[in-house]
Amino acid sequence: MRLYETVGIIRSDAGDDIVKAIIQKAKNAVEGGGGKIEKLDEWGRRKFAYPINKKNEGFYFVITYTSSPLASKELERGLKFNEDVVRYQTVRLERLIEAKPADAVKAVEGAEAVEKGGQA
Repeated sequence: MRLYETVGIIRSDAGDDIVKAIIQKAKNAVEGGGGKIEKLDEWGRRKFAYPINKKNEGFYFVITYTSSPLASKELERGLKFNEDVVRYQTVRLERLIEAKPADAVKAVEGAEAVEKGGQA
C-alpha cells in the first residue's frame, strides 16, 4: 500500500449535487480498489491564478489515501473522463506505508533536516 494525495478542480458552474457526486465517485474508486481514505478536504470555490478553459474559478478538493497503484490509476481514469473536472493531479507521498500518514510526514521532514546538516 502506498500513500497518495489527489487534488482536483471541478467547474465552478457545476451544482452542489454534481460536486458531491464527483467526490463520492472518487472515494468509491479508492475504496473499491482496496484503498483507505485517510483525509478528505473540500476547499470550496477559489479563484484560479490564470484562466483555465475561459473560467476564472473552480471548486477544489483534496483526497489523501492509501491504496495500491491500480486503485490510484482507477481514480485518475474516473477524473479524466469526467467533463466537469477541470484539472487533477496525483502525487505519491511515500514509497511504502507501514505507519500512519502523520508519521510519514515526520519521516520526510527528518530526512530533509539530515540533508541540510541538522539532526533528525
